[in-house]
Amino acid sequence: MRILVVEDEVKIRKGISNLIGRHTEHTVIGEAKNGVEGYEMALRYQPDVVITDIRMPKMDGLVMMRKLQESGGSWHFVILSGYSEFEYAKQALRCGAEDYLLKPLAPEDVTTLLSSIQEKIQKEMELTQGKPEKKLRDYLIENELGSMKELSAVCGLAEDGDYRFLCAYMGNAGPEDRNVCLERFQKLLQMFPEQKIYWLLIESTKEFICVLEESKWELIRKELEEKLLSRRFVSGPWVWVSERAKGLSGIKDAYECGKSFYLYGFVLGYERFLTRERIEEFVPGNYQYPKALESRIQKAFYMDNREEFEKAAAEFLTGLKEASVFPVKIKECCMKMADFLVSLAQEHNQRIYEQLHNLNLVRQIGSAVTWKELEDIFYELESAFLQHMGQSENISNYTIKRTIDYIRMHYRESISLEGAAAILDITPEYLSTLFNREMGENFTVFLKKFRISHAKRLLKGTDKKIYEIAQDVGYADPKYFNRVFKEEEGISPGDYRNLHK
Repeated sequence: MRILVVEDEVKIRKGISNLIGRHTEHTVIGEAKNGVEGYEMALRYQPDVVITDIRMPKMDGLVMMRKLQESGGSWHFVILSGYSEFEYAKQALRCGAEDYLLKPLAPEDVTTLLSSIQEKIQKEMELTQGKPEKKLRDYLIENELGSMKELSAVCGLAEDGDYRFLCAYMGNAGPEDRNVCLERFQKLLQMFPEQKIYWLLIESTKEFICVLEESKWELIRKELEEKLLSRRFVSGPWVWVSERAKGLSGIKDAYECGKSFYLYGFVLGYERFLTRERIEEFVPGNYQYPKALESRIQKAFYMDNREEFEKAAAEFLTGLKEASVFPVKIKECCMKMADFLVSLAQEHNQRIYEQLHNLNLVRQIGSAVTWKELEDIFYELESAFLQHMGQSENISNYTIKRTIDYIRMHYRESISLEGAAAILDITPEYLSTLFNREMGENFTVFLKKFRISHAKRLLKGTDKKIYEIAQDVGYADPKYFNRVFKEEEGISPGDYRNLHK
């Protein structure tokens, strides 16, 4: 089984993972230090079992369980509990947890409980063996299918029929976006009750897949493009592909072909289905990699000119998007610009270089499917540079430099003067006095201005929701973020965005 461990105490978290690794054949696919991380990792990796503590910062285990259950799917939870928390454990059992483990953990307790859950999961799989969606998954993803006759019988689809195969790349879509999609397809079933329509989510490849009969396709296509594809999703656009399949045996080829079409969303957009016909009609424009922009970016970096650096970086993606070239050319140009920025950092600032090295840019750019994903990658690239520009000239004290580095690395988190002082191994009082003397303002004011500065850039340069931006810059409460922003800038975040459109 694939297991996610959610526990705020590092020793316990690592101990559980090591115990599972040594005493079972199961795999720990992730570790999270609180319920927020656990929720996000569970949606991303879809573990078979979530082992979670109850009392944790940011989001406790019970809230995380409820949120995951509300997201849909089949979840199996095991609660970690101490004797003093046994009332919470009983509450968790009432909320749907499979069982609980008492701390300190004994290896035999863990192995026995996991074996029991594995048997339960196996029985659940046997019960769903005949479902059409399960058979389609076996055929398309697992390459496990007895025969076309079996698929035909379970799905009620003729072996030699005409079908339409749809697939969509979802990216990092959350429960809200997924539910919008699922609700739209449920409505299709109500609108066309005589149609056979089957769909499934493939978590490993971040895809939504659908198979339907061809007869009503034009009506269905129009409905989907008007009501779903044109919709703005929180997570960014989905890439939708449509391919015709002759007979059930053609569905597999349609899927493989459809996946190769995803990148054409770069040039054909996301509000209509990508089809073989549209791609064959595409005529690329002329585009030369903007070498002059490299010089502008380099000069801006040397001159510590943040505004010019941001402007030149933004022009790169804007120009590439407007050029409308083949997707492979887009990836090549992005990789070339990323290589240039990494080389620039390597030659002149080791701290920036280390940040870029940790981004694993080759893998990220190579796997990007939408413009939003590329823009997010370049935003991280740009941020790595901007964090170290325009801040160093008047800061002479080494301790203050380290404090500001700490703020730059952790401003998205809940940080404080006391936390920074502990990291630096000095007293909060000494750090406060030193910070005021060197910076001309106290730690809290500097942190607030730093966060608001990043928020302004996100408001101007991204389509993120205001509550997402609040979280990105360290404010868990969007209402509080709005109040702080208005106190600092004199207008609300929404009005600021409208002024800079």
